Amino acid sequence: MRTGVQQARRCVDVVADLTLLWGAARFLAPRLDLAGRLALSTRLAHRTLATLGVHVTRSGETPRADEPVLVVANHVSWLDVYLLNACRPMRFVAKAETRGWPIIGTIARRFDSIFIVRGSCRDAGRVKTRVTEALSAGQSVAVFPEATTSDGHRVKPFFAAMFQAAIDAGARVLPAAIRYPGPDGRPNPAAAFIDDMTFGGSLLRVMREPWLRAEIRFGTPLAATGRSRRELAAAARAVIVDALALPASAALAPPERVRRKPPWRGRGLSRPMAGRRPSYALS
Repeated sequence: MRTGVQQARRCVDVVADLTLLWGAARFLAPRLDLAGRLALSTRLAHRTLATLGVHVTRSGETPRADEPVLVVANHVSWLDVYLLNACRPMRFVAKAETRGWPIIGTIARRFDSIFIVRGSCRDAGRVKTRVTEALSAGQSVAVFPEATTSDGHRVKPFFAAMFQAAIDAGARVLPAAIRYPGPDGRPNPAAAFIDDMTFGGSLLRVMREPWLRAEIRFGTPLAATGRSRRELAAAARAVIVDALALPASAALAPPERVRRKPPWRGRGLSRPMAGRRPSYALS
């Protein structure tokens, strides 16, 4: 455990980092073109991970920076976005509620996130078109096809809707396996952002960890041509499950029934921020 002085220093550093992120998003990002904003977000992601004390190990080959790819990853934590963004500049698909969140909403909006209304088939089609346009314009886009977070012990079924964007744009799909191993090699619960956990509570758990490891492993990019979106989703999920070395019971997890709750009305940081409900629940 960290000492009181270390905890206080870490709190100050994290508050300063959030302030910097918000200031960069609010005042600097609008002055830059898209390429400049994406490059800036990558630099800031490196800084945030360092401030939080997350020790990152990266493996696997990634395409050249000038090749647009649809990056698909399993989803464990809000830290996943920083891990991916630190690897290469990219845009992210985020649930529409994010736009109204204090600080986080400004950062997401100003750094070109593509927002989607959860549970809306019509909006999923609109977002798929937006992602196709971004890929066709040379931009990489990241999505979390589970459309929810897990505790890291298994990979939930992938929704296939956003894979159609790669097919339509003729872009390759880059699978990314993310894990946060603890001292015993099992998933570290401190990183998981699940159930009714709040962002503030999750942030405190991360800050209290004396040594938080994160591993991201990229698989061989998958060609989208000649496959249906379901086939492409299944192939990408298989690559990620294999990279995480999950047991067969986790790899063969059955589809879960989608349950919807009314949207949160408040806008405070105490509101749950994990994506427990599908953002694009189309197969």
